[in-house]
Amino acid sequence: MEALLEQWGLAAVFLGVFVEGDVVMLLAGVVAHLGFTDLPAAVMAGALGGFASDFAWFAVGRWQSDRVRNMRIYRRAEPVIMKLADRMGPWQVMLCRFVYGTRVPTIILWAVRRLPLPRFLALDLAGCVLWASAFGCVGYLLSGSAALIVGEVKRAEHWLLGAVAVAIVVVLGLKALAGWQRRRASR
Repeated sequence: MEALLEQWGLAAVFLGVFVEGDVVMLLAGVVAHLGFTDLPAAVMAGALGGFASDFAWFAVGRWQSDRVRNMRIYRRAEPVIMKLADRMGPWQVMLCRFVYGTRVPTIILWAVRRLPLPRFLALDLAGCVLWASAFGCVGYLLSGSAALIVGEVKRAEHWLLGAVAVAIVVVLGLKALAGWQRRRASR
């Protein structure tokens, strides 16, 4: 990832944050500290990448809101989710990037709840700028420590990639087996 940031600069920050986020923004700060890019430009590219990703999730949530409401997991979690959402209100959109694992569900929730698009865009843009600034600056200021962390993440990425590949093969194999059994049973 670091090599991509060095070679492709701001475009890699934008695309990387669109896909992943936290690690890419930390690396963008490290790369800025090493002089490969400008920190404010990296922060803006990261904020815009996050904003574009969030808008895509919001659009999916709006487009598929009936389907989301009918999902068993949503119906089970809805009372708790709504209680939290009612307590924080739409400000939750601005803060969800800072709580790992809550960004996508929060954005889809507010899309399903029909938060007006201009309000979503304003809150999300502010949240993305705050988040990108914080993570970019942490990466910039702790570039020596971040390099050690990146080394650990790189080692874990290989294992995680292998685990994902095995999981995909297992799921596809199980689906194929189930389809074969259905066809066999229907004959």
